[in-house]
Amino acid sequence: MPEPTIEIFVALTEEADEIFAFLQPFVDQGLLLRRSIDEIIHLTRHAYIARDGDRIVGFAAIEVYSRKLAEIQCLSVSPDHQRCGIGRRLVQKCIERAAEQNVLELMAISASDDFLRSCGFDYSLPSQKRALFVQPQDMIE
Repeated sequence: MPEPTIEIFVALTEEADEIFAFLQPFVDQGLLLRRSIDEIIHLTRHAYIARDGDRIVGFAAIEVYSRKLAEIQCLSVSPDHQRCGIGRRLVQKCIERAAEQNVLELMAISASDDFLRSCGFDYSLPSQKRALFVQPQDMIE
């Protein structure tokens, strides 16, 4: 029997509970921010799922802040399906969606720098402002 092909689909709001359950192990490991079902429903406006048969094996969404900026959020691929190109396909779908929305810049915040750089992301755009961060609680004397 042949292995099922991984397919990428536009996420549907009706899949929010299933998406929430898929993301939970990543949240528990501290790899993703915790999100409510309502937040997941909101993200499904611009989101994609990867399925192996009837099982979700990947998810990614973009949050469109303005015409200038959007962010890839909740990028995740199940451990048993990593390094198979699923993450790259999900990122490409997010890039295409941002282009369809006429977004000028798409950012991703992640601990997976090497992966995102291999997808064409960089720390800043040439001759653009750079983001600098501070943890306010560490700055109070």
